[in-house]
Amino acid sequence: MSLAAPFSAARHDIGLASGAPVVAEPMTEREAGPLAEAVAKLEPWRTYAYPADELAGYLARQEPGAPRFFFRREDRVAGGIGLRLNWLRGPYIQFLAVLPPFQCQGLGSAAIAWVEAQARLGAERNLWIAASEINEHARRLYERLGFRVVAKLDDLVCEGRAEFLYRKRL
Repeated sequence: MSLAAPFSAARHDIGLASGAPVVAEPMTEREAGPLAEAVAKLEPWRTYAYPADELAGYLARQEPGAPRFFFRREDRVAGGIGLRLNWLRGPYIQFLAVLPPFQCQGLGSAAIAWVEAQARLGAERNLWIAASEINEHARRLYERLGFRVVAKLDDLVCEGRAEFLYRKRL
């Protein structure tokens, strides 16, 4: 009997610590466009003037080894996540966004815990994520969840700004 590969299911129940149901489903163009429009208005994407159409293209793109999911809560799109699998002995969370009506309810933490659980199923050694220096809220969340800064990347996304690469050993 073989186990399913991590992230292979079409639907993942990732629920919140409060018990509220949240589902992660593969991203489609239908969800990518409206999600990108909403995310482009949030930090750090707003400050970096990241175009919604480019973000929608990234979210909707089907790429081997780089699944994208949207989160559904109460029959509404609540956010999304984009991954790069097999990146330095573990998945890299390339994109994570929670829309304002669903923020501060534990969805970001639940999403990261789900990715970590899937990575452990695949016997991965690391979990990676990056955050902009201007995204203090995300940085505090990642550190609270056990991630540690392993690199400061100056001028990566925007001249004069830094991104921080975080690693969590599994």
